[in-house]
Amino acid sequence: MAKISFSCFSLILLLTTFTQCKPADLESTCDVKSESFLLASLVRLVTGDRSPSCLPAFSFLEEWGVYDSTSIPKVRSILSYRNHILMGGDFRKVGLSTGSVAVLDKNSGTAIPSRFCPFLKVKGDTYAAVPDGSGGFYIGGYFTHVQGIKRSQVAHILPGCQLDPNFIVTEDASRNVNALHILGDNLYIGGLFTSWGSSPQVNLASVNRYTGELNTSFYIGTINGNVSNIVSFGNSLFIGGDFQDINVFSRDGLAKLNATTGAVDTGFTNQLDPGATVDDLFLGTDPQGSPVIYVGGTFSTPRSNAAAFYPDGTLTSWAPNPNANVEAIQQYENTVYLGGSFTSVLGAPTANFLVGVDNGTGTAVKNDFALDLTVTSLHLIGNQLYALGEFTIAKGITRYHAAAFEVPSGALSNWDPSLDGSLSIPDGAVIPFGNDVVLASNQSGVNLIPKKHFVVFDEATGYPLDNTPEFDFGIVTMHLKGDRLFLGGSFRTINGISRNAFAALDLPHYQLNPMDVQIPGISGDIRAITSGNGQIFFGGSDFTTVSGQTRNRVAAISEETLALTNWNPNVELAGLVSSLLFVGDAVFIGGLYTSLNGNNTIQYYRAVDTVSGTAISLPSTTNYPQSDVSVQTIYEGKIYLGGIFTTILGLGAFTNFAIFDLETNSYLSPNPIYANGYVNAITPAPDGRFLVGGSFTGLNGSTTKPNASAFQTGSYNVLDWAPNPDSTVYTSLYHNGKWYVGGEFKDAFNKAYGGFFRTDLSEPPSN
Repeated sequence: MAKISFSCFSLILLLTTFTQCKPADLESTCDVKSESFLLASLVRLVTGDRSPSCLPAFSFLEEWGVYDSTSIPKVRSILSYRNHILMGGDFRKVGLSTGSVAVLDKNSGTAIPSRFCPFLKVKGDTYAAVPDGSGGFYIGGYFTHVQGIKRSQVAHILPGCQLDPNFIVTEDASRNVNALHILGDNLYIGGLFTSWGSSPQVNLASVNRYTGELNTSFYIGTINGNVSNIVSFGNSLFIGGDFQDINVFSRDGLAKLNATTGAVDTGFTNQLDPGATVDDLFLGTDPQGSPVIYVGGTFSTPRSNAAAFYPDGTLTSWAPNPNANVEAIQQYENTVYLGGSFTSVLGAPTANFLVGVDNGTGTAVKNDFALDLTVTSLHLIGNQLYALGEFTIAKGITRYHAAAFEVPSGALSNWDPSLDGSLSIPDGAVIPFGNDVVLASNQSGVNLIPKKHFVVFDEATGYPLDNTPEFDFGIVTMHLKGDRLFLGGSFRTINGISRNAFAALDLPHYQLNPMDVQIPGISGDIRAITSGNGQIFFGGSDFTTVSGQTRNRVAAISEETLALTNWNPNVELAGLVSSLLFVGDAVFIGGLYTSLNGNNTIQYYRAVDTVSGTAISLPSTTNYPQSDVSVQTIYEGKIYLGGIFTTILGLGAFTNFAIFDLETNSYLSPNPIYANGYVNAITPAPDGRFLVGGSFTGLNGSTTKPNASAFQTGSYNVLDWAPNPDSTVYTSLYHNGKWYVGGEFKDAFNKAYGGFFRTDLSEPPSN
């Protein structure tokens, strides 16, 4: 079901049937007008075939993203080389950008490719998921969109991995959903919210499972805390959380309700101590097969952190007594599995974070999972016990925050989604989905692969290449010249070999070049690289020597020998160089500086010759931007520059953007394009459309096109295109009819992305 979309399968079946029911024609599969070409192309899409062929190749690069659990991941530079897309920045891993809900192979944990099961691209965190009983499932959390379509913290996913267009709940941006439960035609929703539309439902509501319409007959009143768990028995609901009161009734963390009306069952008395928190509920059985409600959390009475009640409220004798909180419970036959932050239980003085106990006594019977940190969620599907949490090791093997064990043996399975960050409460879920499983969490990427600050993607398959260099710190800029890739940034080593901030890789195999310009003791970085007239020019901050010779903030090496040249513009010691552009016989230097060539009247932006680095009159000897010029690009005789300046001295307002005409040697005035924030990227296409990226709310006064916008040069009309990335855009590349856009954003087009996306500017504006 999830392995191949129904429509694609049907089309292939129909085409196959049709071609088998008529006399065979002699035709070439490479004839784009033939049925064979269409059928073979569909098969190529479904199978992911990327072998050399006259048939089209389907790229899946957009499925990937960059990640870093230690800091905000950033894509700072993007280039193309042959059939590769190169990315450098601040990140430590790359992975599939599924959003916070991923459909995974139940045995390996590998994401099902989007051509079989379209990624849900959930924008936000997902904390709960439940099967719908008909091949689909419901999700809940703190999200706003699914597959780019608005959904307010609850959504229904159909069997074909598509959002259900008919199930829509009332919108509420402040709602936080932590628990879902289906009973009959009702979907019960628990979490933190103060109302449901115009109805005063607080922290617990019931909606029609087919439409999302609120069931107004179910009304519990005010619950004064989070509802994090819901189970049912007959027509009764059991809810757990960190509440203490439900209307006039004192209920510390646990209550029984009428599933039709929401009325509190006063016969199920509150037995947990004041202030108790319930983190999980599980409807299981005792040794005699009688139904039991297992309760885990943080409490001291009537048991420590784990207790069991019969549905009428009678306490059972089950008493595992874990020494810290229990966050997850599952049962397989007569073994109850507990996950949490505890380190001991009854019969096991050392029982770290996951243990199996007898369902009658609570005594440990399985205690060899060898996890290194807390388990926050457990889910049993068949004979696989799926665990989520903060751990990174299971049975001595790396498992980043998600693992599965065979039961009853306890053997570690091969299931390994390889997540980037830990899962803490509210944690997430693993549920069955056809022959696969669904992982819901606070993570937006799965199947992460270590790639430290540099990655090369195969443009056809989208898959990252193996054995590319690893950098210890970030890459800011990259520049291709022939079969050499020059890189600048804040790195100090490459594959453990010393290279301070500037290096070269030999292509096509991305091997480190022996060149070392020996920039000593650098505390800053190289931010800009360009080339021309047989030289590679580079600049940045915090260096005063290169190859043993004085060079302040900017220098050049020979393109052929890679030796230092005499070019020496001598930028002031307190300054930095942010951008370099080679035009004709000049290099335009942009940055934060107030002296060049020892002349303290030159500031922020000036061109120099390519021989000695002596300043020339371009773009002006008097009209300077009043702050950093961080990006430059040339198109049809004009230099487009952006940065953090707001005026050009003597010419007036030029807000973060200006255009210098090389034919008239003057700035276009009045300024036809401006941005109300920093501009980091300016990238044209051959047809004159420009993509602009940075940290702003829009171009030319717009406040609805943040961080990425576009305009048509000549008319300078801002295009009706607004991907709305949620944070800064740093770089962009135009290649084969599309822009590749990188930055530190997690979302664009109201979908989850891992720091980059690809666009042709035809997408409708996001909202």
